[in-house]
Amino acid sequence: MDHQTKWRLDAARMLAEKLKGVDGIRAVMAAGSAARGYSDVYSGLELIAYWDRPPGAEEKRAIARELGASCPEIGRGHESALVMNGFPVGLRHQSVSGEEGVLDRVLKDFTTDLNDNNVADTVRTGIPLYGEELVREWQGRASEYPEKLARRFLGEYLPHFRLRQLQFAARRNNPAAFYNILSNIQSSLFIVLLALNGSYFPTYKWMFKRLHELPAKPENLEWRLREMYREPPAKAAGRMQEVLEETLELVEAQYPDLDTESARCGVDQPLPERFSESPFKSDR
Repeated sequence: MDHQTKWRLDAARMLAEKLKGVDGIRAVMAAGSAARGYSDVYSGLELIAYWDRPPGAEEKRAIARELGASCPEIGRGHESALVMNGFPVGLRHQSVSGEEGVLDRVLKDFTTDLNDNNVADTVRTGIPLYGEELVREWQGRASEYPEKLARRFLGEYLPHFRLRQLQFAARRNNPAAFYNILSNIQSSLFIVLLALNGSYFPTYKWMFKRLHELPAKPENLEWRLREMYREPPAKAAGRMQEVLEETLELVEAQYPDLDTESARCGVDQPLPERFSESPFKSDR
């Protein structure tokens, strides 16, 4: 365990000791970058308190005061953003029934909602600090990534493998459009590779760190994706085409029955033609 992760988890254990005595809290879990082993010098700390019921605003304020944190702006979308000794600590409050409902949507209904799938990833990678039995039960459920979920993600995101507009933007010297489209395609590629590897969604913030961990992916993928933002757009578009073709080969090898024709058409489209004169003849 590296230093940046260790001291954050030590702090999380100290805070969990204070939280476990609060009436209604059934479990406390370290989450986010520290739990995933992704922490760097810019990382804060994320904790989740699981309640047997939804806590009220005053209960959250009382906990913040007990922890010696600056008071969060309850009800304004910042209630989990605490500051302790100048250090950012995210303390999220979730009900047990609410968390189990999200896991049901992912593991039983196979939802492709990214927020729900991020919850599944957070549970899978979390470190229980209190109420371990409950958290371990959830982690046992999330340990087997459903094949039906993978197939649903592949069916939804493979059609995003379309290069025509990226190629147009590259040739029109429109960097705003080009990099927006490039980012969107890379994001869809990330979702496809997560599904292919049976990995839940960790948010796009951790895209490169999670890609580094995935076994099934195009060779030197992280480097190639980063280079696309440094190269001339036309060259970057060509590199993107190579990456998508290699990814489709991986998908077809693992799911030979999956219909990838639409994705292949999007990747293999010829370069757009230039028309300086009308190709239509007048009938007059």
